[in-house]
Amino acid sequence: MKRRLLSIATIVALLLTFMPLSILATSANVALTDITDKHPGDTVTVSGTSSYNEVIIKVIRPNTTVSYYDVAVPSNGIYSKSFTLPTDADLGSYTVIAGKDTNVATDTFAVTAATTASSNAKLKTLQVSEGTLVFSADQTDYSVSVGNSVSVVTVTTAADDTHATVKINSETTITKVITLNVGPNTVPIEVTAQDGVTQKTYNLTIKRAAAETAASGATISVTTEPVSITVGSGITDAKISVPNSSDGTARTATLPLVEVKATTSLGNVSVSIPNGTVVTAPDNWDGKIKLPEVQSNSSVTINNANVNSVIEIGSPSVTLTFNKAVRLLVPGQAGKSAGYVRGGVFHAITTTLVADNQTAADALPVGGEAKIDVGSDLVIWTKHFTQFVSYTAVTPTPAPAGGGGGGGGAVSTNTDIIYAASGGTVTLNGAKIIVPAGAVNGNISNFKVTVNKVTDTSILPIDSSSKLISDVFDISKDITGEFSKPVQITLPFDKNNVDMNLSTVSIYWFNEDTKKWIQLDNPQVDSDNNTVTGSVNHFTKFAVLATAKPAIPTLSDTKGHWAEKSIQEMIQMGSIKGYPDGTFKPDNNITRAEFVSIIVKAFKLKEQEGKVFADTVSHWAKKLIATAAANGIISGYSDTTFGPNDPITREQMAAIIVKAVQIEVVTEGKTYNDQLEISEWAKAAIATATSKGLMNGYQDGTLKPKGNSTRAEAVTVILRALPFNK
Repeated sequence: MKRRLLSIATIVALLLTFMPLSILATSANVALTDITDKHPGDTVTVSGTSSYNEVIIKVIRPNTTVSYYDVAVPSNGIYSKSFTLPTDADLGSYTVIAGKDTNVATDTFAVTAATTASSNAKLKTLQVSEGTLVFSADQTDYSVSVGNSVSVVTVTTAADDTHATVKINSETTITKVITLNVGPNTVPIEVTAQDGVTQKTYNLTIKRAAAETAASGATISVTTEPVSITVGSGITDAKISVPNSSDGTARTATLPLVEVKATTSLGNVSVSIPNGTVVTAPDNWDGKIKLPEVQSNSSVTINNANVNSVIEIGSPSVTLTFNKAVRLLVPGQAGKSAGYVRGGVFHAITTTLVADNQTAADALPVGGEAKIDVGSDLVIWTKHFTQFVSYTAVTPTPAPAGGGGGGGGAVSTNTDIIYAASGGTVTLNGAKIIVPAGAVNGNISNFKVTVNKVTDTSILPIDSSSKLISDVFDISKDITGEFSKPVQITLPFDKNNVDMNLSTVSIYWFNEDTKKWIQLDNPQVDSDNNTVTGSVNHFTKFAVLATAKPAIPTLSDTKGHWAEKSIQEMIQMGSIKGYPDGTFKPDNNITRAEFVSIIVKAFKLKEQEGKVFADTVSHWAKKLIATAAANGIISGYSDTTFGPNDPITREQMAAIIVKAVQIEVVTEGKTYNDQLEISEWAKAAIATATSKGLMNGYQDGTLKPKGNSTRAEAVTVILRALPFNK
């Protein structure tokens, strides 16, 4: 039997050996994680995902002989195998083949001559697929809480030095699926530096919540451990009790993760209190918090509105506030307005979050609240508990002249009312419109919004490079003038009518004067729900267009370059081009004007009249430099000189990129061997850029702040900065 198995393995190996490389394309059944370049003696980890029960792995040397062969057995769809290159390994490009039969994936990595072994044993990133974790390379102990429904968590790491080795639960791998028991689960992560001596251990504890079931009138005691509570249909007056203390004027309590799922007449109402939330209450608070309970719509009255739902949570007689935002999901109430009742007084919730996550919600002020639609549900993030309400504003029906009764008329499905003081959200004819509070100037109490679909789109010209992939929505209001604050427009589009890999999807408004489609500000594509959102200060005709992405040219000098993927992505964005001779010259210097022009294009900054320097008056990048100056991104050497043709130094690049993304500036970052060479004016920018991962140093421990940046380095830094752009 052993000989038969060996024969089968030999046959498979021969098939892979003589298989034409032209058919070695990535299959839907197997995928490879990119492998970074190595030195002789380094450990190579071949990992990825596959639906097969085994994956054959082969690594081919530059001379086409086999360097490594093995069979990996995937666990939960993830496979991983590691081997060590010999100290006299051939230098050059190695090819990795992983798969089964003809369904294989390939990757390449380079083996280059070893340099001085690094002693860097820090992690660069540590992520978990569930829960919240804020990572800092110098912090070694972490605790994450997850709900009881989470039975597995994927831990993903990356070493700060790509030549370091990472072990998760004593297994050499950068990602691992962890099966969770109820309670604490310890996951040690050990990083060994390239020198093989220096080690650093990160201790991750994942706490899986215990499951509890609520009963009517009963109280569940919550301690320091996370808990998931189920509230069944018909359960009333269920509570939790938490340990608390008093300073003589107020009581406080620190809560673990508390998840509540309540079956109600509305559907499944859920509440999530994040781990470490501090509750503050009056000194007479008994430490009890009422679990969510649906109440009669008639229990709340709102002028000129129909109440759609009322949910009470917390304590009806005591005000509870939190230092972290709590998430309340009200099923089926998307598109409705929201508010709360405190002390018998109704308050509209006027703040709309741009993202449904803890970070965005925690930025709310003390005692604040906000809302956001998630699919068909309404989510309220709040730092206090009370009665929460969803409602629909209605137009009051005027009494008929001369007396006599009369029935109220139905509100048209393409028209709704928004109150100027509080703002509001309306969804009409498939278009969602969010008007912030105070966006209308003048003495106007409310206004009517109407949305119609344009039936004849032939009168609306579209560029040949673009394609209409939605209805055209004509949005209007019954008052004149532009909005004083940006209004959000969200439109649906037909995903089957566009290839997202080949096209850029965005939302546009039609300029009746120029007959051109203009892209809205801050466009955001939601591929899961097939919608696009943008900001604008007026109403007109709106639509979703797909624009063909520029073809990626074949460049003769970027294949295998460390920045190859970044270069391709930036070219496809239209932010930079190669040279007419088919090269990119990734290791050439880049000028200050070239760097600024890429930023303006990549960040999609609108052209503005800004500072024109004496040496940019006739320069090809005059308008781009002026736009950057108008946005506060650049200032020049002096009031008259910018130096557009000077090579940009790495510290200049750091200063410009930090201003461009407008992230919080820090004063302490990573340290380098040439730290003293950093100019005083650039220290904060470099600390910020390196601590945020926008820039890295070199393998010899230097940063070369006054060295000239290459085109490849510039492209990579800008691409890393784009996710920070607000």
